[in-house]
Amino acid sequence: TAGRTATGPAAAAALCAATLCAPQARAQLSVGPVKIDVAGTARSSAAARTVLAAIGATRTTSASRVLPTAERYLGVPYRWGGTSPRTGFDCSGFVQYVFAKHGTRLPRTSREMASSGQRLRPQWSALKPGDLVLFAEPGERISHVAIYAGSRRIIHASSSGRHVRYDVLDTKRGRWFTRRIVAARRVSPRGAALVSD
Repeated sequence: TAGRTATGPAAAAALCAATLCAPQARAQLSVGPVKIDVAGTARSSAAARTVLAAIGATRTTSASRVLPTAERYLGVPYRWGGTSPRTGFDCSGFVQYVFAKHGTRLPRTSREMASSGQRLRPQWSALKPGDLVLFAEPGERISHVAIYAGSRRIIHASSSGRHVRYDVLDTKRGRWFTRRIVAARRVSPRGAALVSD
């Protein structure tokens, strides 16, 4: 019997795979606050799904931690090219600044952010708090990025709204965004990798 410990989503996933393939192996996976004991005899797909679901849930919780940080800057004026609360924010400068507070480096522009992290279906039902949402006018390139805040709300630096603000998608103003979502991405604060695809 071999005892092993892993921390972090990537290490935990690798150790899970190795353990499920080793007949007498045992391991404890630590993914944030979640600890899971895994035995090599537990080869069922149900066991694997349990581990992977725990890893995914921790990642989602991690992403949602950016929201209290984003809220600190409500009311900061919009400024094209702005990257700090002292000078004001544009949309991508705001998102980049908030995620940087959690140790995650994002590209500078909304178009570049559309290739960061995990691709999601650009549908509101597929989103979790902390996901990035990207918008474009019909037939145009991506021109705006926001953070999904849950409960059909986004938080963003808005040129039309003139400052960092929440917008509710079920309002007249919010419908502009519901009709123009073109991409969505999930990045994990302090995650090991921001992949491009």
